[in-house]
Amino acid sequence: MSDTVDDHRRSLLVWGGVLGFGLGALVDVMVFHQVFQTHHLLSSFYDPMTYDGLRTNVMFDGLFSLAMLGIAGVGMVMLWRTVNRATRPLPSLVVVGGGLVGAGVFNVYDGIVDHYLLGLHDVVHGTEAYNPHWVVVSLLMLGAGLATLWLAERRGGRATATEKPAD
Repeated sequence: MSDTVDDHRRSLLVWGGVLGFGLGALVDVMVFHQVFQTHHLLSSFYDPMTYDGLRTNVMFDGLFSLAMLGIAGVGMVMLWRTVNRATRPLPSLVVVGGGLVGAGVFNVYDGIVDHYLLGLHDVVHGTEAYNPHWVVVSLLMLGAGLATLWLAERRGGRATATEKPAD
């Protein structure tokens, strides 16, 4: 990997997005599957209101969490490598924006593909009423990530609001 600002910004964006994708999925599982228990990964196929169905759903939620932890781990390792190979300060807003975009991409995918196309689960067991809201919030998260990246670009890729990269 060459040591140009554009290469590092691209790496920050990609690996920040990978990290955000994995973390977005993990937050989904922790909040909606475990804390609120409004849905599980395969709740449309295994009734979570029965003991066996709940056990099966929790197992698949756990397997999914492990996979997403692996994806987030790859993002973290590659971000670490990118930062450690840089010879100048890198713009943290690119990582934040990439992370929000990654989390937004996961949630848009989950809302459209998992909820509507595959019918794996709904936001709330037994009703599709909240699925459109899920997609809207997911699109807003994606938009927040894109706005953050736009702000990072307007700042000219500076590492902080006051520090300019060396020429």
